[in-house]
Amino acid sequence: MKNKTGFNFFFACIAFSLGLALLREFDFNTFAFRKTALGILYLVVFLVAIYLTFKKSKKSEKTRKEN
Repeated sequence: MKNKTGFNFFFACIAFSLGLALLREFDFNTFAFRKTALGILYLVVFLVAIYLTFKKSKKSEKTRKEN
């Protein structure tokens, strides 16, 4: 049995746009966020979107158990 990771295009698009917003919010001269709370919020949601992009779907796990 192969252990495949799923890929969700919807969350990948969200992660891409959040990544761009995170880069715009980060100031590379001072290595800090311009607005700290907004930067931390972008970072947390970006990490959740990355996790949900590569999360295994429950449907494939159920199918794997039947085979």
